[in-house]
Order: sequence, then structure tokens, then C-alpha cells
Amino acid sequence: MKVTVKFLQENYVKKEVMIPMRDGVRLYTAVYEPKGAQARPVIVIRTPFPLNPYGKTFTRDLRTYMSLFAANKYIIVWQNVRGKFMSEGEFVNVRPLGGLVDEATDTYDTAQWLTENLNTNGCIGVKGMSYPGFYATMAALSGHPAIKAVSPQAPVTDWFMGDDVHISGLGQPATYSFGASFFRPRKACGIRWPSPVVNLPQGDIYDAFLDLDGRPLESLRDRLPFVEEMMQHPSYDSFWKERNAAAALKGNLPAFLVVAGLFDAEDSYGPFEVYRSLRAQAPQTESFLCVGPWYHGAWKKAGYTALGDAYFTPGSTEHFMQEIEFPFFEHYLAGGEALPPRVSVLPSAETTKDGPKPCWKSYDSWPPMQEDLALYLCPNQNLPAAEYAKDRFIARCDGLLSPEPVAAPASVAFTSNPLRPVPYVDGPMEYFSREAFVADQRFAARRQDVFVFSTGVLHSPVKVEGKVSIDLNISIDKEDADIVVKLIDVRPDGYQLPVRIGAIPVRFRDSFDMPLPARPGECYLINVPLTDVAHHFEVGHRIMVQIQSTMFPLIQLPECKDRVEVSLHCGPLTATALHLPVVK
Repeated sequence: MKVTVKFLQENYVKKEVMIPMRDGVRLYTAVYEPKGAQARPVIVIRTPFPLNPYGKTFTRDLRTYMSLFAANKYIIVWQNVRGKFMSEGEFVNVRPLGGLVDEATDTYDTAQWLTENLNTNGCIGVKGMSYPGFYATMAALSGHPAIKAVSPQAPVTDWFMGDDVHISGLGQPATYSFGASFFRPRKACGIRWPSPVVNLPQGDIYDAFLDLDGRPLESLRDRLPFVEEMMQHPSYDSFWKERNAAAALKGNLPAFLVVAGLFDAEDSYGPFEVYRSLRAQAPQTESFLCVGPWYHGAWKKAGYTALGDAYFTPGSTEHFMQEIEFPFFEHYLAGGEALPPRVSVLPSAETTKDGPKPCWKSYDSWPPMQEDLALYLCPNQNLPAAEYAKDRFIARCDGLLSPEPVAAPASVAFTSNPLRPVPYVDGPMEYFSREAFVADQRFAARRQDVFVFSTGVLHSPVKVEGKVSIDLNISIDKEDADIVVKLIDVRPDGYQLPVRIGAIPVRFRDSFDMPLPARPGECYLINVPLTDVAHHFEVGHRIMVQIQSTMFPLIQLPECKDRVEVSLHCGPLTATALHLPVVK
């Protein structure tokens, strides 16, 4: 059934209310309530973003990603969290649990008001994507008996380890444009975004960010209190740990549906962290996971099939909304019989426009049963001239990804110049471009400050599903450097598709809360964290790893602007290898 403006006008009433919290602060809440006497389930979205249109006009979201809930006459509720837009109070970024009020108590008080003042059936679900996903996780910790199911979708979870603000403690200037406005304390309630505290550079931001000394957030710290707080906590201390929502997922919790996008450039870390924490800390919780080849929020976009020059299975978003998300809430809130599989995965694979596409897969848990495939990094100097190095699609290659390590110790080195860092996309850069995270990486493979290791052409598929890891024996000639790793699918047409990107500073090699300077020239075994993947490397493709020390401006530049020499050491007694979780 298509939900139209006429249907909504005939079947719904919009109310705008200010719901009081236990400390007297009132939160703006838009309630869309079906007409009639029948008690209905409730779906709630709590957000720090504007809820346009304010006033009598209905939101178009009721006709798009919320249309199934509207067609089935759910009570649909949007709320501004405290301190944002039309809600009263003070906003705190990723507010920790504890104290008189937090996001869990605000959710509890909201749920209590809804059950007392609306014609509900006593069952409430909470969902949200991105920052609202954080509030969906918090809703599960509220303890309100009416909250039966929650769905954190690409939820902000840990702003130090992998979501939005940092990658393994490395600052992301992509938050510069967002934080310049969002992090700004407001003066009063209102419906408009605050203006940014700085004039954002226009055009290609590569040189503009270099003009900011490679650390654009530094220019905000004296204007924005939260940025100043961030800068005061450069390691993984209690400030960051207490803001990790997943750490509190324990005890009796409502049912969870966690949603992850494989090509989510903003919050790909959070959903897997939430699901993993649920399985480890609250195993009795009814936990579901859905993973697809989506950018941030693409599962809400009907008709999504492509991102840049990467093409994916058609109909993925419709399948998610119709066969996974709505049945999940219908089961727990309205007594529906159907339930989605415990784990639903649509892998990425062949991404040319007309190539065959994979189908949805179902598992009992994540990751599925798998075997570890170790591919060792073998420098060319120990190998004979090989077919892989002659391929016209690989401009240069430092060595082979091989099932066997090299027979004798070998090493390769490059010098990284932070004054001319490796960009994360070829050509002009915007502040943020979701297409950049599927962008062809051949431009990087041509540079002398990037290591390139590749398999030969695959003669059978390699189906990778789960958490990838890579161990590198590294030495540097300074006290610190950043190590960036890209796992790449080289298509037969030569396109180098980044499947996953990970990074870590050498100072965090042993611990994220106890950084240690490196001793120049000393070898260190470093594990570079990579978020879970579900990608099938098909016949005729290659598996490639690129290693570099900069990826600008995705990762801000180190304090030291001196050139740094990075050496990679390989051999039979070292553990320099890529580990792929392969399903049969």
C-alpha cells in the first residue's frame, strides 16, 4: 500500500507536545496518532537533528522510510533530545549514563508519558540511524517495561575507536564541517541550525586543510567547548570509555535489531560493536543483525543500487524494510508471527554494472562459521618475476600476497612526507563524499609512499565474512607515525575498490589508553584494526593490500611535520600477514 498525503490526512492527527522530564526540563515531541478507538503500538525516534516541518504540516518521512508503519497505523513519534532545537535543557554529546538525568532516563520518562496519554497497546519500539542510533541503544537501557524492541542503525557508539570523530584515536577532519555547527552551544530553543563558528573553505579542501596545518579541529578548540574536551583526551581514557554505549549492554534488555552498512563512511564501527557486546554481555537478549552493501543510511533509500562506480544487488533496501525491519517490530509490538533471520547479510561482490550480484544470506549468529586464510606479505626482492607484477592494471607492486611466507628475511621501505600526504580520493575533494569510500585507488598504487601487495588472479572465489585483521612488522625512524591499511578488490577492469580501511598510530601499538613513543629503528608487531566485512572476491579478481602513512584529509596529520621512513619487515619468523575470515 502506498502511503499518500490524502491517506495521512484521513487517518492521522499530528500533535506537538512538550513532555516533562523528571528534572522539569520539557522535550519537544511530534506525535502522529491514528484516528479511531483501537489501541496501537508506538514507534519512537529520538534525535538531535531538526524535525522539520515544525507546525501542522506532516513530515514526508511518513511516506518514505516510515511508510510501512504509517500504513499499519502505528503511533509514530519523533522527539528532539534535550538541548537540541525545540527541546529545553542542556545538550551533552554522547551523554554518559549516570547522574540525575541521562538519555536512558529521558527515554523512560517519554515512554511513561506516551503510555499514560496516548491510546497505546502498551508496546513501544525505538529506532534511529546514526546519532539517533545512539539514542536507540540508550532506550534499551532505560528499563521501561513498555519498550519491547529497539533498532540501532549505524549507531554512534564509540567516538574514539571508530565512529565519526576518530579512527583508532586518529582525528577525522571530516567532522570539521559538521562540528563547526553541531558542536556549537545554542542560546535558546529554535528550529534553525546554528551557523558554523568558522568560514568553511570552499572548493578542493586538500590545500585548504593543509593551510590549517593539517589539523582543522585545532582551529575550533577555542570556539567550541566539546572540541576543547576532545583535545584534552588524546588517548582512550575514561572520558571516551564512559561514552561507549555498548559497554553498558548487560542484563535483561529488549529485543535488538542492529543494522550495518558495509560502505558506511561514518559509523561502520558502531553496529558491529553493539552486536558483539550484546552477544558477549547479554547473551539472553533476542539479538538480530542486518548487514548490507550500503552507505550511511542507504537502507532507508528506496531504489538504492549503486554508490559511485560500484553497483550492488537491486532491491536491497526494499527487502530490508519489508522483510526485516517491519516484521521485527510487528512481532514484538503487535504480535506478528513472522521474524527475520537472526543474521541477514547481503555481501558485496562483483561491482561492475552488469555483473552477477549475490543474494541475501541467513545465519544463526555473526560471524558465521569460517576458516582463517592467512596471506603473507612477500616483497618482490625474494620472488622471481611473476605474472601478477606484469599485469597492465597494476601500475606497481611491492610484492605478493602469498599463502606461504618468504623463505628468507626481506623488507621494503618508503618515505612519507606529511607536507604532501596521500589523499583519500583522486581529484578534487569535498568535505565529505560518500562515493570516496568506493573510489578507485589506482592513483594511490602509483605513488612511491604506498606499499602495494597483491595476489595473482583468483581462480576460485574467496568469500570473506567477519572481522579482518592484519599484522605488520613495522619500524620507523621517528617516535611516531600513522599506519593506514586498505583491503582492496581489484576488478578485472582494473578498478581498485576499497573494501575496508583501517588505521592505527604506532604509539597505540600496545594499548589505546597507554600510548608509548617508538624507538627509531626498532621493529614492532602492529595489529591494524579493520571493521567487519562481508565481501566476496570473485574469480578473475585480485586481493590487494595497500599500506601508507597518510590518508588526507580523512585522517589528520601527526604533530611532527618531518618526513618519516616506514619499513615493513617480512620473513619466515615474522607474522606479517593478512588474516581473512573465509566462509565455504
